[in-house]
Amino acid sequence: MPDNMIEGLANAAALPVTVQVINQGPGIWGNVATGLITAGAAIVAVILTHRYTHWREKQAAVKQLKREQLFIATELIFLLEQFAEGCAEVATDHGEPDLQGEYSVSVKSPEFKTDDVTGDWRTLPARIMYRTRELPILQKEADRRILNVSEYDWAPYYKDSFEERQYQYARLGLKALILAIRLRKMTGLPPTRLNTADWSAQPQMWSVWRRGRENRTRLCRERAEGVITNQLSSQQPGHSGEQT
Repeated sequence: MPDNMIEGLANAAALPVTVQVINQGPGIWGNVATGLITAGAAIVAVILTHRYTHWREKQAAVKQLKREQLFIATELIFLLEQFAEGCAEVATDHGEPDLQGEYSVSVKSPEFKTDDVTGDWRTLPARIMYRTRELPILQKEADRRILNVSEYDWAPYYKDSFEERQYQYARLGLKALILAIRLRKMTGLPPTRLNTADWSAQPQMWSVWRRGRENRTRLCRERAEGVITNQLSSQQPGHSGEQT
């Protein structure tokens, strides 16, 4: 009996499926179908397990990123808004006279430092990270422009110097505040309180910035008109530069 069984198994293994079907009848297709279904189910299970694991890892990474973004955003928001408040004070500073009646600044310029920020900068969008890191450089550039104007200004009021200082720091403060607002929106934090009233930092700086832009536009137009006038005058008879 064992010899017959072994011989039968050997013959079954050696013959193709079609031959087995002929010899054993159509019932073999049930076994083949069962095997295919089992193999297919195993493959599908592996694929689904892999995808589910990948989805879980991705969700965990997203949650971790949001937590890290919230942490560094909270640090930066208060630094940016504190800097914006300081800029608003400078933007509305008209100076105070000394005993001789000569005006000097009454509000110290704020300083933006990120040395104490412990969050991961890499979790921030590249544009926000760049603009935030750029602020100290923009402040140095603004201070150079203010110094350049002050070298040609007149005592005792130093009107041009104060106007330039107000404009430059209104511009800096608005940049910082816009960054803080974007960080708040990105992380779902409450909106800023620096624009809740007419005397708040944002409307004050907007007013100074608009006035400064208008003055610059007017000066550019006047200079352009002056250049055109000089060119026309040089083309009039007697101004050609030729000797008569």
